[in-house]
Amino acid sequence: MSRWRRRPARGADWAAVALALALGPVSMPGPAPAESWTLGGDARAYGFLRADDPEGGRRDAELVIGRLKLDGTLPERLGVEAHGVFSLLSPAATPAARIAPAGTTRRFLGLQHTFPSGDDASMTLEADRLNVRWERGGLRLVAGRQAITWGVNVFWPALDLFAPFGPERIDREYKPGVDAVRGTLALGELSQIEVVGAALGSSLARDGSAGALARVNLGPADVGLMVGRFHADTVAGGFVTANVRGTGLRGEVAFTDSGDAGDAEIGRRRFWRAGLGLDRQLTTTVSVTGELAWNGFGATRPGDYPSIAGADRVRRGELNGLGRSYFGGAVSWQAHPLLTLTGTGLVNLGDGSALLLPQADWSLSDSVGLVVGGAFGIGRGPRGVSRPESEYGGAPQLLYAALKVYF
Repeated sequence: MSRWRRRPARGADWAAVALALALGPVSMPGPAPAESWTLGGDARAYGFLRADDPEGGRRDAELVIGRLKLDGTLPERLGVEAHGVFSLLSPAATPAARIAPAGTTRRFLGLQHTFPSGDDASMTLEADRLNVRWERGGLRLVAGRQAITWGVNVFWPALDLFAPFGPERIDREYKPGVDAVRGTLALGELSQIEVVGAALGSSLARDGSAGALARVNLGPADVGLMVGRFHADTVAGGFVTANVRGTGLRGEVAFTDSGDAGDAEIGRRRFWRAGLGLDRQLTTTVSVTGELAWNGFGATRPGDYPSIAGADRVRRGELNGLGRSYFGGAVSWQAHPLLTLTGTGLVNLGDGSALLLPQADWSLSDSVGLVVGGAFGIGRGPRGVSRPESEYGGAPQLLYAALKVYF
């Protein structure tokens, strides 16, 4: 299978992706591997065209990302993973960064450098993965910068507090790494308990986090229970996934007791988040996914969106919605073995606005692919600078194309 066709999953394929991420790396006893090293990477060049430039005419933006990946297996059951990433975004402040994989997340270790370049461009060099792992029997320990995913939902995860993807993100192949120590103990072939201690920001006192997630396979269903302290919050929740006559069902819920004084000021001292989703392969070439989400931290009317957007948990990317209730859906059609067409829609059910994300993925060769798509906001636009009438109505109208090369 070509490396290009291992692109981010769409449609009902998301069910398998969500379950794989939820189960994580379950280690079973086995012989110690021999020493080996692999070196690879990829380069991605995005071009964006904004069709609704408020200053009139059109505005372009470019994003180039290069990633070099090193993975090694050492004696004594040790392993090393390192990813170096270079990114160039021009101009430095562009609405395209909302949907493109150009952003980063708050981290504890200073493994990133931004080169001075003014407003015309932003150039960054960082280590997105840098960790060492050790495995023995059913125990796996990983220390350093790594990608961690908890929960099973796709658009608005409730349990994923480790740099989750935004629902509008167009490229999900690499999740941002976080600085953490993670221990995973296999309880069986499909069951495990995972404990994580992480620093999700520059201050251990403010951003230190620790939690545990137990995943248990019950035959036709998988159940997870989570509890932890993230930043100054106490969070507890769980998830469930099941397959019912070919339809993948998933759901998760989380309760947060906030320790942020700013949340108390806006009446968000305690709140719930939840989501329900399904995935279905309709034919051999057509699949669908759908998800309903509830965000108890969100606002009930657009006039309160600015106060929600200013909350620290929104600015750090933990929450990716300003309203209370949402629906997300996607339809994926494999029109040709080398061409996949996907239509994704995100709807704020409270204010009636929507964000449409059509995309076409074309495999040019075993290691080269072309992506073409757009992002179109629908809904009432803002009145003035700080008076939003809807969440997605003021979103920029974007067209984009991307060339991806794997090596």
